[in-house]
Amino acid sequence: MEQHEYATGAGEATGGTVVERLGGAGQLTAHACTDASSQAELLARRFADADDHTAHGLFTAVFGLYPARHLGGRPAEPHGPAATSWWHGPSVHRTPAAGRPRGLRRARQEAAARVPAPAGPGRHRRPERTRAAGQGAAAGERRTAARLLLAHPLVTADGPHGEGFPLILRHADWLAERFADLLGYPLTLDPSHARLHKAPLPGRTRPGFRPAGYAALVLALDAIADGRTPDLGRPEVRALLADWQVATGPAALDRELARALVPGARRAAAGTGPEVAVRRLLAENPVVLLDELAAAERTWLLGRLPAEAELFADFLGLEAEIRTEGVALLDPAHELTDLAPGGGPLADTALLLAERLVEELRPMPEDAAPPAVLVPDALIDGALGDITDEYGLPAAPDADYLADRTALRRDALDLLHRMQLIAPAGRCWVLRAPAARYAPQAELHPAPGTGRHSRPDGQELPHPRSA
Repeated sequence: MEQHEYATGAGEATGGTVVERLGGAGQLTAHACTDASSQAELLARRFADADDHTAHGLFTAVFGLYPARHLGGRPAEPHGPAATSWWHGPSVHRTPAAGRPRGLRRARQEAAARVPAPAGPGRHRRPERTRAAGQGAAAGERRTAARLLLAHPLVTADGPHGEGFPLILRHADWLAERFADLLGYPLTLDPSHARLHKAPLPGRTRPGFRPAGYAALVLALDAIADGRTPDLGRPEVRALLADWQVATGPAALDRELARALVPGARRAAAGTGPEVAVRRLLAENPVVLLDELAAAERTWLLGRLPAEAELFADFLGLEAEIRTEGVALLDPAHELTDLAPGGGPLADTALLLAERLVEELRPMPEDAAPPAVLVPDALIDGALGDITDEYGLPAAPDADYLADRTALRRDALDLLHRMQLIAPAGRCWVLRAPAARYAPQAELHPAPGTGRHSRPDGQELPHPRSA
């Protein structure tokens, strides 16, 4: 439901005002204050009084400077028809680098994963391969600039992504029109920076930030914009202001950029209908499940799937993976994400955990394919134990961390949650259908009476709640 509230504009911010709801943040009545510093002080108090979750949500609503987050990797087989479930469709199984798997079952899975994908036509072939010959250099430049803004909504001429700034300026009119028409996002530019004003989006946190840090950030921005000396005592605030190119040194303060970033300067994203709401979800999130959409949004998307797949391929170079449960826009270049879904001990462990959970909980082919299934707590602990036993632990410094089963469990689940492969359900977790794309492809027609999920004597499998 959080995704739906974001996409339909709930909690949008403008002029320092958060409207109605924002993950429990309540109302911010800064509109009653006419003095900019008073608004900053009020907002800082709201941050300081909030809990972590509320403060993270308030930050995304007030600033809107979060990156898009997309999955990468193509299945080992061509994309199947939209009637295919993620539970039983082609996978992108990858062998982790954090150890050598043991056992016959793992060896067979590795061999299967190495089989090259068959060549041939397909509706969702990579846009660069299927249409590149008919596109000019300008189209490629526009797509590069749009991807850069979606990944980094603030781009400065002298910042870490400054090499793309000339492209944004060159195609400014086209980009502004396209972002406004498709996503309802205003784009503002001046000779030194470009800013894409995104709508609020839950779940985009700032690592290392706590409520007091957000409060200090607001006050520091306000001081710089007003020509006063800011308090940059908090390292996380200094780091973020340096990343934004507002404060690159004690005496290097960009007052104009700070003025463009203070909450009162925020331009609100436009109000939305079903089409803009759904496009925002597709553009920003790893996956969109149909059962999480409002009825009007679901009807609109189901009637527009081929056209929307083509639109996002042309606009952002993303490939549509369409399944019965929903849609994922994949990034073959692995650029449009702030996560590392592969590579490194934690990412490898998280994907292995997803694989094991899918193998245990994947519904039978003849059953209905639910969008998510409940995960027994004990299954998570058992799977993590099996993973560390089979793959071993890498050399220091990661060994001590991975040996801490509590920390490993927490961080692996957090990564899978941010990838939207699992979701919280009270004190438990549910495994979402898209997680199956990271597990070996299901054997849809196993020999009778064989396999972990076989049903001897016609017995039904126990529900996960009773497992």
